[in-house]
Amino acid sequence: MDNSQQIELIKNIAIIGNILLALNTLLFFKSYRKKTIAFKIISFYLIYVLGIQLIMYYLGYFKKPNKEFTHYYFVGQFIFLSFFFLKQFKNKFLTNFIKACLVITILILISYYYYFPEIYFEHNLIEVILTSIPLIIYCFIFFVKKIDAKNKEFIYFVSGLFIYLLCSTLLFSAGNLKSGIKLTIWLSNAVLYIFYQLLITLEWYKNFKKPKV
Repeated sequence: MDNSQQIELIKNIAIIGNILLALNTLLFFKSYRKKTIAFKIISFYLIYVLGIQLIMYYLGYFKKPNKEFTHYYFVGQFIFLSFFFLKQFKNKFLTNFIKACLVITILILISYYYYFPEIYFEHNLIEVILTSIPLIIYCFIFFVKKIDAKNKEFIYFVSGLFIYLLCSTLLFSAGNLKSGIKLTIWLSNAVLYIFYQLLITLEWYKNFKKPKV
């Protein structure tokens, strides 16, 4: 498979991923009002990501630059999911740790873009690491706490998030490569994104679908 065929395949897989994302957004907002704050945070996270993805797809379709929107994706995801994990952890040390990471990360990124504004139009490896690694750590802590818990809410969502973050961190770390390896990573990421969205669907179905009367 040559590069043009790989690119076309990646685009088609990405479209499927975005369709699943749109479906999940509808499912979560369908039962939005009577759910917990954590559920509502996920709902807004999904619609936020959907908006970013649609803008990037639109710009990419017309061959316009869209790299700057990856910054909004990573930072927005980091903020939404930090608040989500704040609602999951009751331990004061953990909640203070998450708050500290959130504030420090945002301040570092604001300072970085202030001194290096040109990076706004490129992939930013520092941003990827700063916003992804803490979320991966939170996912791991979440798993540890859920092992013996009877309440398994969000276990599928966090599992998908954990797997996808590992892959996307690799992807954007290699974002400036110019070789077939980059396309392979993009393809792997697109497939794993579908897997992530399917786990979100499973989360809604297993733990939040309104039971039949």
